[in-house]
Amino acid sequence: MPLRRWTRDARLTFAMRNPLGGFSRVPAAPALTLRDLWPGDPLVGERLVRNQSLFEGVVRNLQHLQWDNPAWPEAYRRWLQGFTWLRDLRELGAESARIKARSMVATWIGQPASERPITDPSVTGARLAAWLSYYEFFAAAADDNFRQNLMAALIMEARSIMALMPEGARGWRALTALKGLLAVAVAIPDHPEFLSRYLKLIDQEIDQQFLADGSHITRCPEDQFQAVRELAEMLSILQTARLPLPSRLMEVADRAAPALRAMRHGDGGLMLFNGSRERDPQLIEQVLNRASRGRVVAASQPESGYIRLTSGRTMLFADASGPAPAGYDSTAHAGMLSFEFSSGRQRIIVNCGSSTQRGWAEALRVPAAHSVLEMGSLSPITRNQSGAITHRPTVTRAQASQDGAHWLHMTHDGYKPQGGGVYSRQLYLGKDGQTLRGAEALEGTESRDFCVRFHLHPDITVEEIEHGFLLYTQEESWLFQANVAAYLEDSVYLGSGERVDSLQIVLCPPEAPEPPEERAAAEDEEEALETEAHGADHAAAHPQGDTYPEDHAAYSADHAHTASEQDAFYGQPENEGYAEQDASAAYPDHAYAQTDMQGYVQEGEAYAAAPQHSEEDAFSPLLHDAPPADSMPYQAASTTGLSHTDQSEHATQETPSMAEALFAGQDAAADHAPQTEGPTEHGTSAQASESAASSKPAGTAPSPPAMRPVRWALTLMTE
Repeated sequence: MPLRRWTRDARLTFAMRNPLGGFSRVPAAPALTLRDLWPGDPLVGERLVRNQSLFEGVVRNLQHLQWDNPAWPEAYRRWLQGFTWLRDLRELGAESARIKARSMVATWIGQPASERPITDPSVTGARLAAWLSYYEFFAAAADDNFRQNLMAALIMEARSIMALMPEGARGWRALTALKGLLAVAVAIPDHPEFLSRYLKLIDQEIDQQFLADGSHITRCPEDQFQAVRELAEMLSILQTARLPLPSRLMEVADRAAPALRAMRHGDGGLMLFNGSRERDPQLIEQVLNRASRGRVVAASQPESGYIRLTSGRTMLFADASGPAPAGYDSTAHAGMLSFEFSSGRQRIIVNCGSSTQRGWAEALRVPAAHSVLEMGSLSPITRNQSGAITHRPTVTRAQASQDGAHWLHMTHDGYKPQGGGVYSRQLYLGKDGQTLRGAEALEGTESRDFCVRFHLHPDITVEEIEHGFLLYTQEESWLFQANVAAYLEDSVYLGSGERVDSLQIVLCPPEAPEPPEERAAAEDEEEALETEAHGADHAAAHPQGDTYPEDHAAYSADHAHTASEQDAFYGQPENEGYAEQDASAAYPDHAYAQTDMQGYVQEGEAYAAAPQHSEEDAFSPLLHDAPPADSMPYQAASTTGLSHTDQSEHATQETPSMAEALFAGQDAAADHAPQTEGPTEHGTSAQASESAASSKPAGTAPSPPAMRPVRWALTLMTE
């Protein structure tokens, strides 16, 4: 490979010899004309006729003989030099469009061979395929000299691809280069070296680019789409030429197309991870239909690390893997553990997307541009000056499903070398798709310089209410609640490439819990003050100082009754772990089996509990849905044991808010429960943690209290 780099310029010079000088025979016309599979945009074609270009919403004036400019974005340069805009002129269809296409092609092939920008074989491949796909449109009726020069340019530039590949292009762009080589091979069969070189390189690129589950090695849905489109075009060219289809090419198309289908939201667009865009749903569907006859959706993508959960009308995508390998990580974003959530055809929680504009391209890589935890100025990945990733976090994931409900637990240690600890995220999607719950935690650090962001799609309307935020779509409304302070901030959305203003919900870190000694002292002091005040009340009521045993008995009964009220509301006694709390007292499953008119539980069949010692045990903190805070079963469960006739001061209790009711049981249990490691791909380590705790020396100083997890819930509001 180094030797090929040293001889690169010599190979290019040899490849660009003009065949019209007698080195080889040049046919008068292609033996076979191709057909472009994709539709064009007549508005772009109309701009080109007016000597202007319209690319990604930006209008630029075209200058004669100007095909490159350092000030241009790379994406625009590739588009202009790739001649894919010929489909836009063809879509316009006017005679002026034909003349404009011919004149621009003539300008390109009129340049001296040594001055043409042909160092990028992927751009050259796109250009050759476009020329042959629209030959009938702009060249069939041209004069002989134009057509002869065009055929010579096809041969020279196809040779440049052979001279530069395979190291000249990487990723899906290497497929574009090979597509152009294949197009010339079938159009000019007198040069068999083109086809033989293509067949030799295509298997190598397929093995390098596609993982076993059919996903692209870059882990970018945009690259997945582009790669599948290139595969579809290659298959079409081979079928048009009636050539045998390479078995490796057909096999990878049958794997890559289902993987692409699994990356689509309910609106048909792509999920937004690692530099992806939504893309036109109709174009995606056309690409899929061309690439594979089946309509299969990949059930899982273990190699790529993307998780796709569906329940009811809802769909959740999560990035549960680290950056792509070296050499394929140019689009990698620092959004590990981020997720997107949609209901029906409406996206609700999203990532910000990507952009080809230089400033935005870098800004959208950081964690703050994703629906994930952001830790101050720290970054979970680091890059060198060339853009290569030098620090890659370790990402773990564990997933379970039962009765249509899904649990997902993910961690990454990207912040750990910088003192930020290990980030852990748990997600639970209910079996009916009406509940999404999450828990965010940083383990191994006391830092609270972080926040959790949830970017909202621009179509979502937000109403701030007392207990959270109501998120309105055109068809539904969702309630977002959290056990910590939350507020709204401005955000941006570039899912389509153009900037659109949007909003985001930001969760603040929880307050630091009191050390156990201070909390115990405060509780003892508060209890002493209550006892003293109660004794003073009795002394005032009985000035002679006589004591009445029945008074003490009444006090004890009332005090116990108050405790039972709190147990019914908060879910469990304080000395129990929150892992059992969610599945028991706080929201008993049998409580929402059947209720009478007053909301009290009648006899009904209880839901089956999760099997013990199974994979689901690792997800016990999120095992069950919380009922809507204003539902009758919730009111019944939270008022069990209350005396409806007792009007004494001991029966008076302030009603907590909906958010407090939803999370208080979990937080109270978490304060007193022993901390256990979150689930990983190898299960939990609760027993090891307990053993380590019991083996500590008696004189060891107590460890600081663990940080309370940030818990949140998104619930569909129904009438």
